[in-house]
Amino acid sequence: MRQLNAEDTEAAKEKLGKIKTAFQNWIWTDAERAERLSRIYNDTMNNMVPRHFDGSHLSLPGASTVIKFYPHQKRVIWRVIAAGSTYIAHAVGAGKTFSMAAAIMEQKRLGLITKAMMVVPGHCLAQASREFLLLYPTAKILVADEVNFAKPKRQRFMARAATADWDCIIITHSAFRFIPIPAAFERRMIEDQIAAFESMLEELDGDDRISRKQIERQKEGYETKLENLGTRKDDLLTISEMGIDQIIVDEAQEFRKLAFATNQSTLKGVDPNGSQRAWDLFVKSRFIESINQGRSLVMASGTPITNTMGELYTLQRFFASDILLRTGLHHFDAWASNFGDARTELELQPSGTYKPVTRFSEFVNVPELIDIFRSFADIVLKGDLRDNLRLPRIATGKRQVITAAPSKMFKAYQRHLDGRIKAIESRHGRPKKGDDILLSVITDGRHAAVDLRLVAAHLPDDPDSKLNALIENAWRIYQENAANVYEMAPGVSYEVTGAGQMIFSDLGTLGVEAKRGFSAYRWIKTQLVARGVPASEIAFMQDFKKTSEKQRLFAAFNAGKIRFLIGSTQTMGTGVNAQKRLKALHHLDVPWLPSDIEQREGRIERQGNQNEEIEIYAYATLTSMDATMWQNNERKQRFIEASLSGDRSVRRLEDAGSQSNQFAMAKAIASGDQRLMQKAGLEAEIARLVRLHDAHIDNQIAVRRTITDARETIAFNQQRIGEITQDLAVRQDTRGENFAMRLNGKNFTERKAAGSAILKAVMEAAWDDAAKVNGEIGGFPFSVRLTRDRKAAIMASHIVIQRSHHRDNVEMPDDPTALGVIARLESALSRFEAQREECEKRLADATRRLADYEPRLGQPFDLAGELDAKRDELKAIDQALASKPEEDAASIAPAPEDADFGQFILLPPSDDDDVEPADEMAEAA
Repeated sequence: MRQLNAEDTEAAKEKLGKIKTAFQNWIWTDAERAERLSRIYNDTMNNMVPRHFDGSHLSLPGASTVIKFYPHQKRVIWRVIAAGSTYIAHAVGAGKTFSMAAAIMEQKRLGLITKAMMVVPGHCLAQASREFLLLYPTAKILVADEVNFAKPKRQRFMARAATADWDCIIITHSAFRFIPIPAAFERRMIEDQIAAFESMLEELDGDDRISRKQIERQKEGYETKLENLGTRKDDLLTISEMGIDQIIVDEAQEFRKLAFATNQSTLKGVDPNGSQRAWDLFVKSRFIESINQGRSLVMASGTPITNTMGELYTLQRFFASDILLRTGLHHFDAWASNFGDARTELELQPSGTYKPVTRFSEFVNVPELIDIFRSFADIVLKGDLRDNLRLPRIATGKRQVITAAPSKMFKAYQRHLDGRIKAIESRHGRPKKGDDILLSVITDGRHAAVDLRLVAAHLPDDPDSKLNALIENAWRIYQENAANVYEMAPGVSYEVTGAGQMIFSDLGTLGVEAKRGFSAYRWIKTQLVARGVPASEIAFMQDFKKTSEKQRLFAAFNAGKIRFLIGSTQTMGTGVNAQKRLKALHHLDVPWLPSDIEQREGRIERQGNQNEEIEIYAYATLTSMDATMWQNNERKQRFIEASLSGDRSVRRLEDAGSQSNQFAMAKAIASGDQRLMQKAGLEAEIARLVRLHDAHIDNQIAVRRTITDARETIAFNQQRIGEITQDLAVRQDTRGENFAMRLNGKNFTERKAAGSAILKAVMEAAWDDAAKVNGEIGGFPFSVRLTRDRKAAIMASHIVIQRSHHRDNVEMPDDPTALGVIARLESALSRFEAQREECEKRLADATRRLADYEPRLGQPFDLAGELDAKRDELKAIDQALASKPEEDAASIAPAPEDADFGQFILLPPSDDDDVEPADEMAEAA
């Protein structure tokens, strides 16, 4: 039986890391090798300068003059017009809908497109349609809402779309999949994918059974698609027959999972199994590309990077396939080896055993990766918006974290979770249906941090929990802002006063109430009503399914009839423009991804909010994972923003989707270990020091290159100074009356006669190839060189002065004169002193640079000791966290007598739970 030797595996991993580090250091020890490799990489990858666009000249005929465009909006409109396919990566609240509508109408006006299709989330359909007509009141748009795109009316809708000259057809993400493309084209696309899988199977190592099985499974999936294509009814008009020649997709992050072929399918963090939604868009965009090249697709999202590194690869396949092909990165494996770094860790499996798991953990070569992204993406970060938009000020300048002390009951539950973890560790074999797994421990730990009744509904209410802290804070804000007045229009106030608030939580939703016996949503409403808030002023976002219902809800919220809106990231994170009186936003739980936080807070921090100052709160239970997860999210978001902003000092970036091993996370939740706080801080500090170390290496390469260049410059200019000195010794004075020239054996002392003779000789040489033009002036021989085209016509003529070790080319003007020719020759002879002076200046400068840079070559990294110390400290913390030390009994409060966690019923994660499982955990679940 195979058994893992954890100690030897850890030692081998450490040795592998040392070999990798040694090789990386060795690469740069030889100057010639370093220069050659740098040149190869820079010529291949570091050679892009993204275009800059300026749309300030746009007048946008037909657009409403009431709507004022900001510079970033006009810029992206012009970019779409000038460059075609574009990814609009504008921060939440930047006005992307107006930008997309104007780009469509301008392209239509200029004849660049005929008919566009805008694809939006279902809850954004009415809003997008309304804003389109608000900007272009005379626009002809067709909207696929729940009524006219219902199945019985679908053919009629598509017929209307095909037979009329629409400016834009607006359709939802879910309805878009019903628009077919020509079957022959999709068949070719599927066959190409199958061929790619077959090629990969041929190249695959015969012993790699797991990868082979994964690739064969993907190949079978596409073969099934091919079979289904043959049985599909062709009773609907295709996207080609409808006349669509551009697709514009809003909230494009929903299409981020596009399938790809890879030999690295066993690596965690790589999900080659894409979504049907992304494949459908990819095929349709490729088809339209064949019709309207360069303008097939425009995407828009406030969060272009949300989870895994595969998403950027997907975007580059959509928009920059030519660049990927040119650089040899069109296959995912090549792309990942250039831009991704893998890390191997021992991870606890659902069976309770450990095994080494390798997962993608970081982006590397980030500047070049982002250069490709910026070649098709127009980026506006949240910080950029404040330069142009009127955004509300955030109280205290940042998100405020309100903490709740852990109760004795909570600490007892953490001990219960620790017992579950130990049971999982001691288990042998794969888990059976109903067995406990680490994912359940993590999920329950996160729910318990919200309120213990989410894991044991029979427990009493804890008045000091973070759930109750949120309720008290929301009630305070409700009272303090009860008299606030808001305007329906300039000078016209709403009848109802008072501010509005949004409460976000992906845990404790109404959907888990039946299973868990308690809902945080329901408790919030009950307690607010008990304090005096009318029940009619509190709404759950999940209760409003249809677009029309949502629009009425947003209108009621803006009007003050609804004062509290409670929902999840999925239901309330996008497409919610209800910010007029939104005073405060609350995060009850901690989202997994920075992009989720960005989407949530984009509801309140946006133009149109009439509050001068807003409040954003996050809630954390001490000793839980809450605070650490907030820190990790903030750190990841800072790195993402730094890379997107073009900060080239960020060469490595932690993948937002990389999860530390699930055992460490579960253990932290169970123990409440404060070392997790230290770990987050150390990781951030190490990342900073690594960037400085990378910058030091780059600086050393630059120093070595500068020294080499300086030495070459010194040698060259020393030689040139000697040569020019020789020329000065030979040169004869031709100034004034001393002028003398010899041409083809004849002497001249008059400048005009000499110039005329040169022009005559050049004309003769033009007709007679045998004719030569040779002469001498100022002690130097010269000749005339004629450049001819393929038809032997003269394109240009030069006078070549032969100096001691050098030739000067004196260009003849297009319309030469006798005196002008001589003036050019004498000018060339008179520049010798200036040339020597310039060489002396370059020599002095190079000598100075050499003296300055030589002492800097080989200097060690000043912070190497600090970096090593922090790495050792982090390693010690990681080892301590994974070593399963016996907990100090004094550090854990004893369980209250009524704590009955032994009776706790294990609950597997459901669709309503916000979990982000590792792949092996997901399979077990």
